[in-house]
Amino acid sequence: MIAALGIALMPLAHATQQNSPLSEPVGVEALMARIGPPSDEAVDEFKKAGMEDVRPHMLTAAERAKIEAVLVSLPTLNRRVLENDMHLLAFVDGIPGEGTGLTSQTAKTGFYEITLRASILEESLSTFLTTKERRVFTDDGSGITVTVEGTGTDALTYVLLHESTHVMDRICGITTEPRSRFVADIWTSQRRMVPQLASSVAATTFFRGGRPFAVRQAATLYDALAQTPFVSLYATASAQEDFAELVAWHQVLKQHHGDLVIQVNDVNAKTLRRWEPLIFP
Repeated sequence: MIAALGIALMPLAHATQQNSPLSEPVGVEALMARIGPPSDEAVDEFKKAGMEDVRPHMLTAAERAKIEAVLVSLPTLNRRVLENDMHLLAFVDGIPGEGTGLTSQTAKTGFYEITLRASILEESLSTFLTTKERRVFTDDGSGITVTVEGTGTDALTYVLLHESTHVMDRICGITTEPRSRFVADIWTSQRRMVPQLASSVAATTFFRGGRPFAVRQAATLYDALAQTPFVSLYATASAQEDFAELVAWHQVLKQHHGDLVIQVNDVNAKTLRRWEPLIFP
């Protein structure tokens, strides 16, 4: 599936230029100027989700330099989408470690704002992915653990790749177009898969509203994932998440020469099984 992504992306550069509400792209300096405190609407959304302690994060000079370097590293298409259609990039404290943030469109202007958990600024990609993945499982006393190793880049780069792809998708309607090569034979609507995929155990996790799996069942779950076109369990959540995951991991692989490895370990941290989703069929 990773190898076929280029075909699905071919029409997008032209589409972003045609559909953008701003006529000319701007530079990374202008993107940096759009960093600011979160909107009241974003704060309200976090509080509705139970994150009462959410608050603006004051960026240090070193953090701003890191953000700028990541923005420079984004693929041209992703950066152009942010240049043309994002009016606010905000960072907040008070979000639990398994959360990432919020990408939303403002009703009045149609522009997008991305609000991220500030602690990802210092987080490794492996820590970010492992914390997120463990939400799928519940401790069953077996001592088994699941770890996810992401190499090649850091959490912030991966997250901005993922979130900027969401904006691209919403502008271009990639996952809402029934004739899209991306959704063909996989998705019949935003959250509904074709029957043969919907029946997979990989489509029944926490990310799709299911109950947590006993961690001793992890190997069965990842064996099932390996028989699907999805690059991660999180990609099964919706067509939008599937596309964002695929684009982000394509860039981690091709641009940053990174990898994605899932491991199931025993009580002594010995690896029992491992999977490499970037080489799944």
